[in-house]
Amino acid sequence: MFNLFNKPAIEEIDPQTAYELANKGEIVLVDVRTPNEWMRTGLPEPAVAISLQDPQFLQKLEQAVDGDKSRKIAFICASGARSGQVAQALKQYGWEHTINVAGGMTGSMRTAGWAQLNLPIKPVES
Repeated sequence: MFNLFNKPAIEEIDPQTAYELANKGEIVLVDVRTPNEWMRTGLPEPAVAISLQDPQFLQKLEQAVDGDKSRKIAFICASGARSGQVAQALKQYGWEHTINVAGGMTGSMRTAGWAQLNLPIKPVES
């Protein structure tokens, strides 16, 4: 799938900044978690849900940015680990501005997550 050995540097932002930038239209926020994770916690309100496990991940990602790989795109997962890997790997596929949301939805040992900061969450219907 993705080659993670040649890791380009990626930008990281906190959930509050991701929320603000997504609402201003300055980034596209993509939640890469699984559908089961979305059901458990909901989605960040401005996020597009595209699971990393989806076989059409890259195609759906291109649709989310209207084919413009130069648009700033930020990825969020549970803690910031998977989303960081995705942000790094996509640089190899020609994406110019990939960003990781540190702390993700539920937080990490380094930083608080979206839910911990009480940022808006939309429910996911089954």
